[in-house]
Amino acid sequence: MIIQKIRLKDFRNFAAADLDFLQSGINYFRGPNGSGKTNLVEAICLASLGKSCRGALDSEMVRFGARAATVEISGEVQKKK
Repeated sequence: MIIQKIRLKDFRNFAAADLDFLQSGINYFRGPNGSGKTNLVEAICLASLGKSCRGALDSEMVRFGARAATVEISGEVQKKK
């Protein structure tokens, strides 16, 4: 799948985030420690696998003080050759 957009709400340390990937190819995330890079990867795993790739409980992925979290990913699925 080619990810085109990720939308997070109350997921881990993200109150709200909208990421658009306008160009296909390799993307990388960089930032200081604690900025949410691994949380972003975990959100992708949650949307694709239905569970945390870090072994977290569902309740642990909800931002502190929030009632629920939302992860939305849109993209394009390519057929295997």
